[in-house]
Amino acid sequence: MDFKRIILIGYKEFQDHITSRRFLALLFLMVTITGIFVFKEIGNYLEDLEEYSTLYSYSFFGLPKSVNIFEGIKSGVAGSSIFGSIIAIALGFDLITKERETGSIKAILSVPVYRDEVINGKALGGIMAIALAITIVFVLTLGIMLIYSIVPGLNELGFLFVFWLITILYLSGIFIMSIMVSAFSKTSGISFIYSLLLLLILTSVIYSTGDFAVDTIMGQDPSINTNNMGVSDPKHYQEESAAYYQRRIELTNLVFYVSLDTNYRKTSIALTKPKLYLRTQSEYNSESPDPTLSDMLGKIWGYILFLIAYPVVFFGIAYVKFMRMDLR
Repeated sequence: MDFKRIILIGYKEFQDHITSRRFLALLFLMVTITGIFVFKEIGNYLEDLEEYSTLYSYSFFGLPKSVNIFEGIKSGVAGSSIFGSIIAIALGFDLITKERETGSIKAILSVPVYRDEVINGKALGGIMAIALAITIVFVLTLGIMLIYSIVPGLNELGFLFVFWLITILYLSGIFIMSIMVSAFSKTSGISFIYSLLLLLILTSVIYSTGDFAVDTIMGQDPSINTNNMGVSDPKHYQEESAAYYQRRIELTNLVFYVSLDTNYRKTSIALTKPKLYLRTQSEYNSESPDPTLSDMLGKIWGYILFLIAYPVVFFGIAYVKFMRMDLR
């Protein structure tokens, strides 16, 4: 394996991606949709700031932070919009099938280049294109914020940098998933359909079935079933109810670890609205200090680990399949 050849292949793939009409059109749509959500978050931020500055007002989460606005990117990438995921699939679903259909893969491998260099270079070029797209979205968001005279503080830059990395990691996982599907598919059309189906399974299907599984395992809420509650012992009931919801939160987090977009959404909320995330985990009250970046990373390390595991597993499968592929 020659890393120089991998970089050359990756750079060529990167150029092909960013100059393709498909990539530019989807990037434009993603930027537009994300911009709508960002403007919405800016409006919420200004309203919260006005309410906080009003005399005798009360805000449970305290002074709003400019990093809260970046939740609009989460909504545009993996929330109400799916253009981020579609861009990732569009970059990878035909990387291998197209080469096989046109016969160019044989010509590529006829020169002094190894198979592992080809697939590594293709993966590198796609990830570079994704990083460029996400960087554009972040820069435009910062530009919009500056127009409204909203400047992130130095302590918020760490949150933004980690969020930028996590967003690239999430879309890279979907991109490498589509490469894996492309390695197993005979045509680009079939690869695209299977990539969408697998994305649906890893997001909506797992999320829905996971929620149902938690309800089935945990059973009825103690606050509803009061047959075994002693009227003279309210303290015991409160402890039982608190233990129930704590177990439910732990089980829900465990089940949702396997949902790709849930990992990203949970991580995004923890980085863009950390107080809200801690509130959902019953770990925050109005007197709690502002959480630091290290505090939040300690809370979400499991989600980040699975966001790393997905592309590693997908690429491992694609690598083995491509290395053993019959090109005749």
